[in-house]
Amino acid sequence: MIGLAPLNESLQRRGIRLTIQQLKDSLWLRGTLPQPDGSRKQQRLRLGLKATAASLVEAEARAVALAAAIQAGSYPATGLPWIQTTVCLVDKTKSTNRTAAEWTEELQRQFWQGKIHSSAAERTWDRIASELKRLPSGATLTTDLLLAKAAATKAGSRSRLEACKVYKRLGKVACLEGIEQLDALRTPYEPKERELPKDAELVELLERVGLHPRYGWITWAAVTYGCRPSEVFSLMPAEDGTARVLTIKRKGKLPTWRTALSLALLEAPGLRTVPLNVKTPAEYDSLEAKRVTQAWQKWLKSQAKGLQLYDFRHCWAIRSIRKSLNASLAAKTMGHSLAVHHATYHRWLEQSDVAAVAAALSSGL
Repeated sequence: MIGLAPLNESLQRRGIRLTIQQLKDSLWLRGTLPQPDGSRKQQRLRLGLKATAASLVEAEARAVALAAAIQAGSYPATGLPWIQTTVCLVDKTKSTNRTAAEWTEELQRQFWQGKIHSSAAERTWDRIASELKRLPSGATLTTDLLLAKAAATKAGSRSRLEACKVYKRLGKVACLEGIEQLDALRTPYEPKERELPKDAELVELLERVGLHPRYGWITWAAVTYGCRPSEVFSLMPAEDGTARVLTIKRKGKLPTWRTALSLALLEAPGLRTVPLNVKTPAEYDSLEAKRVTQAWQKWLKSQAKGLQLYDFRHCWAIRSIRKSLNASLAAKTMGHSLAVHHATYHRWLEQSDVAAVAAALSSGL
């Protein structure tokens, strides 16, 4: 059984009167739901997700989507929001024998329709386009072609997951029949757990590089506040152990401010320089932040072989668990949901829970 209590508590705090339950190896949603005849009754709905920690983020998203549909009055008439009905927006009499390149152009047109050309949106399209480049541009787009290209990727890999997502999106634009077969190829992906540096190793690194004129202070800040690497450029520490920082992971929206928390291993170095001096959401440039972050990662590799910038964020989260920081507060200061927090750090959270019980039992002897 996976721990669902924190996820359900998160939903309740958001005013969503639905709960996630585990039945055998699957996740279900339970609540008092509207019926086609206008009545309401208690029922369970299959979420179509395996009962794993990696599924908690999607389970939360589906619960939120259903709650929004109920509030808007569109459920149950339009069905479950995560089971989308494909509406063909093209003339099928003119869509036969069109190539993968032609349909890619159509997908690009629909992607940008009504969107602001922000740097974050451009990066999203670039990721989609990189997957579509695997397709032979001059070949006629068919369901069989998309299935074959997706199946050519390694099962259980991120490449397989991304290929299935992007190819299904392209297939829907082209109104291809049988495109749902890609779902069967979409094998679960869980990244391999990395060996993270210990606190003593981080202290040694900070003592050695702290006064570097370009990367010293931001390396200390990433270790101390646990923010995303690209968020460090906006970080403004306060004297009370908190800091103001932009949250950049907001789909289709400008970054917004949040409060980060210091879990310092070492005092701040005297020299404070930031490669990008971002002070407002409008100043944040996703493409420039990516360029500078890549240069920072390259420099870090020269200082500590195998170390990645995101390791600092993960180490902060694990440090917060060991310090018994409330998981909900830790998630909030890191700028992600409680479900993401539990899905990412469930192993350490479980270890902490077991250690607390062991300590309580030991003290009672």
